[in-house]
Amino acid sequence: MNSAKCACKGSFLDKFIQPSVLLCLYEEPAYGSLIFKRIMDRNPDTIDSIDPTGFYRTLKKMETSGLLNSEWDSVDNDSQKRKIYSITEEGKSCLLNWKNTLFHYQKTIDSLINQITETINNNTFEDDSLKSSTSCCCKK
Repeated sequence: MNSAKCACKGSFLDKFIQPSVLLCLYEEPAYGSLIFKRIMDRNPDTIDSIDPTGFYRTLKKMETSGLLNSEWDSVDNDSQKRKIYSITEEGKSCLLNWKNTLFHYQKTIDSLINQITETINNNTFEDDSLKSSTSCCCKK
């Protein structure tokens, strides 16, 4: 199994694209590539993990579900048009739900980290290198 895609390395954790998009658009309307750039600028660790094609599919799903609105706008008075996205009232409510959910996740994760740390520190391993191991447990 490829350890880069292993659950214990976080490969199945949500990239939090939806709340990131909603936050960007809560600040101001923007076109897709600018939203993508802002998310990358704010979260440089995710730069390799967000697929641009998947990102645009996510925008479409969010628009279809009523979280976003869009309209076509010409760029600098030339013939090129871009979709400008904005957040809806439903999207604002969703962002507040995300805030509450992420706060709960944070508390749960902090508690779990503390429990794991305490358990590891209170137990003696035959090989002390296991305390700081970065190898994958899912290679089987």
